[in-house]
Amino acid sequence: MTFQPVPVLAASVTLTLALLLGDLIFLDDLNLFFKEGHGVERLTVILFAAAILLWFVKQGLRRGLGGWHVPAALLLMAARELDFDKRLTDQGLLKLRTYTSPGGWEDKLVGALVLLLILVVLVRFLRRNLSDWLSRLARLEPGALWVFVGLALVTIAKTIDGLDRKLAPFGIDVPREIGLRAGRIEEVLELAFALCLIQAIAHLRRTA
Repeated sequence: MTFQPVPVLAASVTLTLALLLGDLIFLDDLNLFFKEGHGVERLTVILFAAAILLWFVKQGLRRGLGGWHVPAALLLMAARELDFDKRLTDQGLLKLRTYTSPGGWEDKLVGALVLLLILVVLVRFLRRNLSDWLSRLARLEPGALWVFVGLALVTIAKTIDGLDRKLAPFGIDVPREIGLRAGRIEEVLELAFALCLIQAIAHLRRTA
């Protein structure tokens, strides 16, 4: 395999379909297909891991480590899919009450370190990649377009995540079935986001 866009797309789509079909066949309870830690979410984590591997294949070890914020971001997103932010603390690393509640300095320390890492990664993206990505996007380069599509999909996913909870303060009662469907759509969009990132990396020029 040359790890160029077309074979990478074929491989990633084939892997996705094979694993999804495998889950549909072997899951004892099909309700687990969209549950956390199973089915679609587990496959999304696998795709993030594949994106990290592809990053180092395309960039090489030295240049790949030089742009460490890219695999770090992918790793953070995979950890978020696995709800590590909630496993490491009682209330979740991204919850304000983790830092405002009394006691629990261990949780506060772990949370502060993770948030610092996220901040550093974001700053590196802004300083090292944003202007180049915008230039490539303006030229409609495929890699930049894949990133744009991926960001659009994940934005929609986060918008509809917990739709019933978000609309409740406005007095809007979302039927349980609609809330359930919105949650499933969110999981599928996040999987598509991971596929888009794999394709964006596949369009990088291979370097030693």
